[in-house]
Amino acid sequence: MTANPSTSPVPSATPGEPVAAPTGAPPTATLPVRRRRSTVWRVLGVLLVVGLPPLFFSGYWLFVAATVLAYGVATLGLEVLYGRTGQLSLAHASFMGVGAYTGYILSTRGHGLLIQLAAIVVVSLLTGAIVAVPTLRLSGLRLALVTLAFGELFSWLLINSTELTGGTQGVAVDPLVIGPLDSSIPLYAYLIALVPALLATLLVLHLGRTQLGRRMLLVRDSEAASRSVGVRVAQTKVVAFLVAAVLAGLSGWLYSVVAGFISPPDFNLFASVYLFVAVILGGAGSVLGAWLGAAYVVLVPQLFTLAGQPNLYPLVGGAVLAVVALLIPDGMVGLGRRLIRRRRSGVGTPTGASA
Repeated sequence: MTANPSTSPVPSATPGEPVAAPTGAPPTATLPVRRRRSTVWRVLGVLLVVGLPPLFFSGYWLFVAATVLAYGVATLGLEVLYGRTGQLSLAHASFMGVGAYTGYILSTRGHGLLIQLAAIVVVSLLTGAIVAVPTLRLSGLRLALVTLAFGELFSWLLINSTELTGGTQGVAVDPLVIGPLDSSIPLYAYLIALVPALLATLLVLHLGRTQLGRRMLLVRDSEAASRSVGVRVAQTKVVAFLVAAVLAGLSGWLYSVVAGFISPPDFNLFASVYLFVAVILGGAGSVLGAWLGAAYVVLVPQLFTLAGQPNLYPLVGGAVLAVVALLIPDGMVGLGRRLIRRRRSGVGTPTGASA
């Protein structure tokens, strides 16, 4: 019996003529093109965002933008520690203080930028190890309490070491000068903060594509399951703490040279809680969420101050955290992704088609 050509599963072709792909086959050839287009759009989006402040703002608001960049480096570190590894820390602002005061002390003794940065990295690593190693078997609330104790001890040291830190009065930090760039000038402060912020973002993005980043996600989801597949849970936790501590230390140094003044309240428990709120609000486990959270924790207090109600910010921050935890636990990034998926599914479904 001769097969009906219209019902034949394989289309006929003359010799040497390529056979057309069956209808409904996945367009695999277009996937690299789509990825390249997505990458181009992301790069253009980043360039647009970082290029807007110098074009539309000046003076005070450029300093605020530079502060967002400084805090963004800290929230990226907390995103690695909590968002990807699941380790709850209430001493992240203390790590910022370690970097800020290390840079200040060395600058007052005449040491240059490279020595300051090297010392900040080393001291941050040591401080992170001091917190991480004794808490290897802890997680959740118990880990949070231990980090809280470390943060309170650090605040006590800042307040009582008046000869080094200025105590409760705080200290003025000399502006950072790199060639023609002076951090006391708003535009240059923004440019100085932009470079380490972009480098930290690239580092965290690359970390997510490595085996270490995948092990962190496994530890976050289940430590028992991670051990069963050969993941060194303790080592992964320590590395996460060290990465977070270094990023926080560099963030504190950036903040000090941008703000020009530091004091113990800048790095106390409330500051750590605000950073934690920032990561939760933006979306834990997301680089974009870390940046959205940094913008929130810097810009929203400024708006309340401009409105003449600075004391309302802590109340609003607590209410926002409660709403996010109940309604959108994956933060603003997760909410945006759900809305995009819903829109795409609505566009792709023909009118009258059954769900």
